[in-house]
Amino acid sequence: MALVEDYIRDLKEITSFDSGSRNTEGVARAASIMKRHYDSIGFATKFVDLGSAVGPGLFATNKPDADHYDILLNAHLDTVFPDGTAAKRPFRIEGDRIYAPGCMDCKGGVVAFFYALKTLPSDVTNRLSIAVACNPDEESGSVYSHEWLSSLAAQCDRALVGEPGRPDDSLIQSRKGIRGYVVKFHGKASHAGNHPEEGRDANIALMKFTLEAYKLNDLAHGVSVSPTVMQGGSIRNAISDASEIYLDTRFLRDPQIEKLDRELRELVSRTWVDGVTAELTIDHGRPAMPKTEKTEELIRLVNQAAKMAGFDAKWVDAGGGSDAAYMAAAGIPAVDGCGPAGDGAHSPNEYLRIDTIEERISMIRNVLTLL
Repeated sequence: MALVEDYIRDLKEITSFDSGSRNTEGVARAASIMKRHYDSIGFATKFVDLGSAVGPGLFATNKPDADHYDILLNAHLDTVFPDGTAAKRPFRIEGDRIYAPGCMDCKGGVVAFFYALKTLPSDVTNRLSIAVACNPDEESGSVYSHEWLSSLAAQCDRALVGEPGRPDDSLIQSRKGIRGYVVKFHGKASHAGNHPEEGRDANIALMKFTLEAYKLNDLAHGVSVSPTVMQGGSIRNAISDASEIYLDTRFLRDPQIEKLDRELRELVSRTWVDGVTAELTIDHGRPAMPKTEKTEELIRLVNQAAKMAGFDAKWVDAGGGSDAAYMAAAGIPAVDGCGPAGDGAHSPNEYLRIDTIEERISMIRNVLTLL
């Protein structure tokens, strides 16, 4: 139990302050804490400057002169929560659950990777080249860190990602890709009572477009097009001269989004209402993380490592994205959900299950030992 007690102590420290994606000082503080930990076990560490809009990334390795690594361990330092949350919901333990902002997503995985490496037999540490990457902006789409993660992944043979295990303890073997689109319509305003015929209604154009875009759903093949946010008009007695819609799209494999992209752009080019124009922009995105033959090999390795830790690994396919997608896009096998399990991510009810701490640390350590 000493390991679990030490883990809980360190998890409490790193969740006791705000570290939302836009809180650069808080994320930098989290990076500094983990740098101190990795320094203490003899790893070479450095902060990675990703620009002034975000806090630093943290890179740690046991082989500072290596140009290739046997494995990459990745987990993010940021949370989704606004400033003031840590004071409002301080760290607490109730029964077998830890409650704190980011305790599960993803500070639990950040700290678990450290303890797996801290307790790794020295002969394994000496034999392997290990890279650790803690990025500062996963919750806001990894806009600033994804190029760093992708380039680092290209230097590695495989990756484990420390997002939390699912509530039923499952790990994640594949993830859908994500791309968000914003479509804006530009019309002409007029008085809705006196001169409605003089207007060019951007709202009508949006509605016609949306009904056609929705037909591009292909759920049988894992492709979804969801109109999630709409805005149109500015006052109640005028024909709308502007409207916009946000489309959330998901896909199993990257070629699917390229096809969908062409189809959406063709729809945008149509005239839905005379005098109304439209423009499409990509808001954000992550590539897909498909299950491949290489992934199957890594899954078998993790299954063996889990058995050695005393449990049977379960696997799910996830519809949400994570940074594991950048590992997959770099051409290496990756599995996700390696951190301790819990539930309530992105909510005041977020918790981490204490009974999964030691088994996940053991599983990660066993994966490294088996390489």
